[in-house]
Amino acid sequence: MLDDVRRLPDWFRETASAADSVYGRVGVVLVANVKGRTKPIDDYDGDSIITEFLSSTELDDLLAAFEQADVYCEAVVDEEGFLDWLRERRANFPRQIPLVYNLAQNGIGAARLALVPGLCRLHGLRLLDSDGYSVTMSHHKFHTSVILKYFGLPAARSWWFTAEGWWPEPPPTGLRLIAKPTHDSASIGIDKDSVFTMNDGVNTHLERRLNLYKQSLTVQEFISGFEVEVPVFEAAIPRTLMAVGIQLEHRRHLGDEFMMYEQVYSDRYEFYDFAEENSECAAKTKALAEQAFRILGFSGMARVDFRVRSDGTPFIIETACKPHITKHSSFSFAMCTFGSSQTQLIRFLVGAAAKRHGLS
Repeated sequence: MLDDVRRLPDWFRETASAADSVYGRVGVVLVANVKGRTKPIDDYDGDSIITEFLSSTELDDLLAAFEQADVYCEAVVDEEGFLDWLRERRANFPRQIPLVYNLAQNGIGAARLALVPGLCRLHGLRLLDSDGYSVTMSHHKFHTSVILKYFGLPAARSWWFTAEGWWPEPPPTGLRLIAKPTHDSASIGIDKDSVFTMNDGVNTHLERRLNLYKQSLTVQEFISGFEVEVPVFEAAIPRTLMAVGIQLEHRRHLGDEFMMYEQVYSDRYEFYDFAEENSECAAKTKALAEQAFRILGFSGMARVDFRVRSDGTPFIIETACKPHITKHSSFSFAMCTFGSSQTQLIRFLVGAAAKRHGLS
């Protein structure tokens, strides 16, 4: 527990308390890909989508948190398991109202996280958090950047590199850039060769990466400085608790360093309160994250990621509509800072869903 434990704000406690109003009526169906139990239906030759899956320990921790929150929860392994649940187990679900919490996204490419929400809509089931449209949008880095830019938010300048070339045009020569697979998370496809300077020979390099990851690339201006994640929560209006800094080997100012696949896969990074470095910028990232949550139509909880220049100028680089709330996550770090736990995150999710669906 950190020394400067804070008190959870009223808006958080009020939403979490709504979980009490549906006790005994509502249960959660947790759909997740699990390492060692889910077989990838498609994968890459290099980085594996398995890094996006939960470990057995993380799944057990989540189920324990639901139990401690007095919320009935059934775990269903992957999308095929959810189809079996619909056919064979739904009728015996021991609560009147199931809420589906989907963390499964097997395979590669666009819209794979929307498969379970689509089935839920078809079968009249309510979701614990974001709907199929929002999760699809969030997993398209280029489109998300364009939308946020349109609404005046400081998203990092972005271009789209496809099999047909650049869209809308090539970046300026000499600009330092980072290329990312458009539809992936957990730093899949991010390595030391992801950052480069725009020049005449770049297309050949990017075509190799496009073929390796079987999808278009989102190419962003590379921002030297700090990396910050802001957890955002659904309330009457979107709210945040804190801006969480990312440090690598205890270095807070990352300069030209960035999060790569190997570091994310093995959890080789730590968290800190970014307000300790720059309280004014931390407040600004929180406000921007709340706006992004609303613009993109997220529900439940989401995360907005930033790179921040040394002068305190923030740029949105990605969003996550299905952020990890495992013990090694910025959400859990924020809860720990406020003297709370993963159990309260679960209560908040259920309470927010109860309010959203008119159940409380």
